[in-house]
Amino acid sequence: MSSMGTTKKFLLIPVWILILAIVALGVIQSGNPANLIDPSGFLFVLVGGIALAMISFPGAEIWRALRDAVGTPGNEADIRGSAFFWEAAGRGFWILGVVRSILHLVMFFLSLRTQESGSMQWIIKEMAQYLLATLYGILLAVICFIPCWKLMGRLQSRPLVPTTEQRPMFIGRSGWRVGGVVGYVLFFASLVLCFLKVHIDAGLLIALKPAVFVVLGGAIALMLFTRGANVVPSPSAAFAVMGLIGSLLGIIQMLFGMSEGAEGIAQVAGAFAFLISSCLTALFGMVLVGVPLEDRAVRTGRVAAPSAFSRAAWYVFPLLALIFLVLMATRLIVPPR
Repeated sequence: MSSMGTTKKFLLIPVWILILAIVALGVIQSGNPANLIDPSGFLFVLVGGIALAMISFPGAEIWRALRDAVGTPGNEADIRGSAFFWEAAGRGFWILGVVRSILHLVMFFLSLRTQESGSMQWIIKEMAQYLLATLYGILLAVICFIPCWKLMGRLQSRPLVPTTEQRPMFIGRSGWRVGGVVGYVLFFASLVLCFLKVHIDAGLLIALKPAVFVVLGGAIALMLFTRGANVVPSPSAAFAVMGLIGSLLGIIQMLFGMSEGAEGIAQVAGAFAFLISSCLTALFGMVLVGVPLEDRAVRTGRVAAPSAFSRAAWYVFPLLALIFLVLMATRLIVPPR
């Protein structure tokens, strides 16, 4: 039986190679492949995603998930834990792809202050370039979701065994881990490298401060005010809600500034900075605070699975933030006819 399974796996290899070749051919035919290359963006998404996995999961859990993805998984708890790891890894790559795109947009607008603006074609090309990081994040997320779906399929195909209690996915020491500290250091190092060649003055940081207070303070207040309720919003959901509120405030302020013509340029610039900082603050709060806390709660058995609000915050809010920024940035750069 095992030999037949091994033969079947080897027979599937040419099929996967053919599918990858068809996808590569489609990419080549869609345009110049060099336009889809952004080494710094890819490294940020890849290294940052690995760092987030190290923050949320111990080394033994990561190794077990890698083993279960390529080999035969163990019991039901192992399969459930490995599937959750691969989902978390894909989620991290997806969010960091959007974060990198927003950071690229910030760097693009900062560069416009120190150099002469090029033609409209050059500006549009630069606007399209910052979406590559989101593409990389989606591709890496799909790669991680493949073993997740595979393990979940195996879990559902197994016969149901009645259990009296929820078994934790991983049992280990609580508190700070060396891997978690290394993950935070690695993440912030990759973040610093993004702005290594970009000059950021104090005036810009002061302009970003109000949105940080609105999103961060609002998320903390939201969790504190609902602490005594039976259902408390997760940290990720709290950050996403406040980020959405801050983004809408920035969009409304931008529209009012655009209606005033040349006199509202300063208001438009301040509103756009408020919009960007609201999205970044919410996304950083989710990946650095909310996600590790919720992953630990699921792994230790305090929570059976992430809530629907958490999943909406992880997958919907980054997409909305990216759409908001694309629409507003396009409206600012491309003049109306």
